[in-house]
Amino acid sequence: MLEQLKTMFPDLITITDDTTMDTVTYKWYVTSSNEIIGFPRNELTKRESDLLEILLTPYKANQHPTTDREKMWMDILFHKEFPKDQIEEKLSDFNFVYFSLSDESIDAEAFREAIHGLFPPGTSILWENNHEGIIIQEGNHSEDFISYSEVIEVLTTDFYMNIKLFVGPIINNQKKAPEFYHWIKKCYHLTKRHNYDVLHYIEAIPYLFLHDITDEEQNMISDSLLSDVKEDEELLKTVRVFLESNSNTTLAAKKMYMHRNSLQYRVDKFIEKTGIDVKQFEGAIAIYLCLIMRTKW
Repeated sequence: MLEQLKTMFPDLITITDDTTMDTVTYKWYVTSSNEIIGFPRNELTKRESDLLEILLTPYKANQHPTTDREKMWMDILFHKEFPKDQIEEKLSDFNFVYFSLSDESIDAEAFREAIHGLFPPGTSILWENNHEGIIIQEGNHSEDFISYSEVIEVLTTDFYMNIKLFVGPIINNQKKAPEFYHWIKKCYHLTKRHNYDVLHYIEAIPYLFLHDITDEEQNMISDSLLSDVKEDEELLKTVRVFLESNSNTTLAAKKMYMHRNSLQYRVDKFIEKTGIDVKQFEGAIAIYLCLIMRTKW
């Protein structure tokens, strides 16, 4: 499609590291292959603009990436380009936090400064449009290090608008960043009608199963929750029996023909490896739905 568009619009440009996003002279769109392209406004008729909005996704970002790290993430997420020198040496575990603002008149630079003051050093911000975007945290992103509820309180007070945060899971495979980026974005839009300020991925799982998600998306749920234990079938079976026994360790141990302490050890091992507490309601229901889903594969 891009080549055909270039034939029709010779002055079409594609975003690169050296490109300045001129929103006055150009109209910007995202292609199906996640390329950001610009068309000179004075060369577009209304009919052509209407057609482009059907074929492409309008890109209305408040601000082009300003740091080298943000440019790197733009390449990874939109172009699937992985700079080896940075990926292999500097990029550790990370997660995406999708944000949505109730007012499109936000001062992007002031918002950026506020985020950098609340989140760990090196946090990146990429805008989806004039009121939504993604915050990318690397390294230390534990709840002890950052309180998302406090983030909401500070931002709401400073900018006098409502803010929603959808906190994605920790990802440890950089090659899967583009697909998880789009998945977290979809997760937010599937759950945004529910009343919340901060919603964590593990809390969102029951809501996601209310929608018609694809087999590939179901696989992403399993991969994000069970990536560290998915090969340990005995451990997964133990956790499922534990949950089906109303989290009663003694009853589950009888069903598994094992000592109570052994079963408790396996459950604790699962919690340690995944970081999901299946003894609590939210963790239990999310993992149980995930385990049920796996049985049909």
